[in-house]
Amino acid sequence: MPSKYRVRGIFKGLVYRVAKPMQEMSVPPNSVTFLTLFFALLGSLFLLVIGSEPLFGVFVFLVGFFDGVDGAIAKGAGRSSAIGALTDSVIDKISEVVLILGIALAYEGQDFLSLPIPIWTFLCISGWLLTSYTRSRAESLGVTDLDVGLGARSERLLTLVMFSIFSILLWGLVIVTLMGLLTAAYRFQHFTKELSMQT
Repeated sequence: MPSKYRVRGIFKGLVYRVAKPMQEMSVPPNSVTFLTLFFALLGSLFLLVIGSEPLFGVFVFLVGFFDGVDGAIAKGAGRSSAIGALTDSVIDKISEVVLILGIALAYEGQDFLSLPIPIWTFLCISGWLLTSYTRSRAESLGVTDLDVGLGARSERLLTLVMFSIFSILLWGLVIVTLMGLLTAAYRFQHFTKELSMQT
């Protein structure tokens, strides 16, 4: 799925409207990057302590939204850097793990669709990390057609948001787990084909 069809394009205008005043105030992009981790921690904490799925969904949305804001600030201020890109990628992964672990802890001891919640969360984290890893590894091997698959980060987060808002978070967990695993498998197949054409 090309970038222009990604759901992040829906929020592009709003992202830049929020990023512009922050850029003018010289807010460091990395500060916003770490803010996304803070939102992930808050979301998981609220889910664990008060069990509010809609509130969890709000924080998941903020994680995804401000992940776009930090990049917009860096680009607009001409402050993009390799260190910033690395930091952003690492914090993104940590935030994702924090969110999914929050679900695991909040529903500890429960089953869903005949599988224990820890199994679902393990599969979810595995799929999400593999989706990112296959893309990163393919890029390092010279593949240029990287933006493929239906379950990129923005789509997975928004799906989790929607299911959380309607208080059916565990169904959302199943859906984003499948999205991650299927996207990772598709990317592996696609990138393997691309690499075979280069040899």
